[in-house]
Amino acid sequence: MNKILFVYPHNFLEPNMGTNIRVYSLAKELRAKGFKIDLFAFRNFISKYDRFEDQNKEKLVNQLYLYDYRNTSSFKRRKGLGKYLNKLFSRGELDNWVTPGMQRQFNEIVSSVEYDYIVMFYAYTAELLSPANYKGTASKVYFMEDLLSVSHFISRRTKSIGRSLDSEIQRVSYFDKIVCISSDEKTLFEKLLPNKSFYFLPHLIGRKESGKKAVAQVTKVLFIGYDNEYNIEAMRWFFQNVYSRLLTGIEIMVVGKVVKHINVDYPNLKKVEYVESLDELYKTVDIVICPLRNGTGMKIKVIEAMSYGIPVVCTSRGVDGLPDKNENGCLVEDTPEAFAEAINRLATDKLFYKKCQDRIDAYFSETLDWNVHNVMLARLFEHKSSVNAVRFNELPYSVFATKEWCRV
Repeated sequence: MNKILFVYPHNFLEPNMGTNIRVYSLAKELRAKGFKIDLFAFRNFISKYDRFEDQNKEKLVNQLYLYDYRNTSSFKRRKGLGKYLNKLFSRGELDNWVTPGMQRQFNEIVSSVEYDYIVMFYAYTAELLSPANYKGTASKVYFMEDLLSVSHFISRRTKSIGRSLDSEIQRVSYFDKIVCISSDEKTLFEKLLPNKSFYFLPHLIGRKESGKKAVAQVTKVLFIGYDNEYNIEAMRWFFQNVYSRLLTGIEIMVVGKVVKHINVDYPNLKKVEYVESLDELYKTVDIVICPLRNGTGMKIKVIEAMSYGIPVVCTSRGVDGLPDKNENGCLVEDTPEAFAEAINRLATDKLFYKKCQDRIDAYFSETLDWNVHNVMLARLFEHKSSVNAVRFNELPYSVFATKEWCRV
């Protein structure tokens, strides 16, 4: 069985943010295609792993390796993770999370197991695979989930994008294949690195049947989001500028950790920090909103809504990453007045609502549906000839294992 090592700092089995959902979907597809996946992640960073064995009931992760982030001098100096993470973005160059200890641990893993592919999701850890640090033969694949240097720039933590973008380009160049969730970022980077192979692969999701073909008497509007700065900014903009313009009777539901930053109990607002089933959630709502003011990549919340045929009202940032910015079915409005009017019209005009549903269904089926991209993913990860099993002693930082964990 072919082996893949995911290098991803978070526990992607926690469905609490869009990137985790994206990585989970990828792991599920690769596991279904017969690949065995190991995960190299961070302990004492953001995610927790105390329930990992229960979360891993699908056996998506064969072996978990954890690097203890408390071993870094930066961790020991910080007074809080939030302040430390903010500090990461304050330098001119793209931050490098790789420490000598992390490199040693990574090298021990890849020298003990013969991986066919090493898959990475953040350029912050790309130095693990620089020519000076990695001498292995595994194919190196980078999933570009966000344009990190631009994220630094638009968050106003840097005055210039130059050094940050230069370092991101350098790190992306370490990889054999670069897979972009955003069509925009693929277009940019294939010009900057013309000798590299780039691919567009949107969020891996198939078309769903929501069972809702018309608006209800009381329209339910959903925003779902992790408590990152962009979602917090979006919710503040929405409630300060749009909410008061909505028709009476429209219900707003906000789901995810972002609810911790909504300090006013608005009428007709329901705040839910966690839901067990996103599938059941999407079946109960009529409209999804994405009032983001900043960000990069592709918005998972928008793609998920489109997969159910739910009309989406968003700003221009909500359609980032989509190949077509105008004919994608979403209602794109950047002013409070127009944003509110789009929601109000969907709530009162059933023919318009149905037309928006049909447009989203058509665009999703033609451009974003997983069935459109399944063949391309198979080409990215072509099965190689089987290799002999390699046995080695259990490493002290391995926290999850099965009887089969030492095989390749």
